[in-house]
Amino acid sequence: MDRKTLLIIIIVTGFVGVFLGFVFSLFLIENPNSIDLPVFSDEEIEAKNNLLKEYIDEQAYLQSRIVTLRSKLEEAQKTIEEHSKIATIEKLDDLKKDVGLSEIHGKGLEIFINDVKPSGLVQASDIRDVVNLLRASHTEGISVNNQRIISTSSISSVGNALLVNNSYVVPPIYIHAIGNQQTMLQKLLNKTLLQDIYNRLEKKNIIFQISAKSNLVIPVYNGNLKVDYINLVE
Repeated sequence: MDRKTLLIIIIVTGFVGVFLGFVFSLFLIENPNSIDLPVFSDEEIEAKNNLLKEYIDEQAYLQSRIVTLRSKLEEAQKTIEEHSKIATIEKLDDLKKDVGLSEIHGKGLEIFINDVKPSGLVQASDIRDVVNLLRASHTEGISVNNQRIISTSSISSVGNALLVNNSYVVPPIYIHAIGNQQTMLQKLLNKTLLQDIYNRLEKKNIIFQISAKSNLVIPVYNGNLKVDYINLVE
């Protein structure tokens, strides 16, 4: 096929396409309902617009709620951290009291023990018996002649010398205990629990007196602390 013939075919094809398009246009003008295009009423359009507006409003509300909840979450976290710090400090204070590393103030009893004569009748066992009874009364703190008593405290004797926390003490002996006064008195006044002391008291060999005090001070433990089982925690 030569170029002239090809050109004629292209021109004829173009005219045919234009003619068909013109005819189709006239058909649509004369028959507008021949093609089913979706037609929405004003009510339907308004309803769709309202749904779209509700969706946008709800989305904006949820976004604002997320911001508000995130702010409340941050406040709650700060509150938890603050309470955790307070609880940690309180727990630390309790532990310091338990091991005798903090001074204690409060109501309690003063127990006075002394020899009637300088004959060395006050013994280490007397002090131990009284201290053990006080411990059984769930006291907050105990001291013997200003020596703080803790769980590892030793009360012993070397000859006529009395040792408390490896420190020498001599009569008169002052034992201070902070705690429930009635509970402590109930045990200390029970002669069967302190039989040896009350026997010598009846024989007037020693002096044993108990006094209620409204404001006692139990000093800090100043002896050696055993740390065999303590590990450093990072």
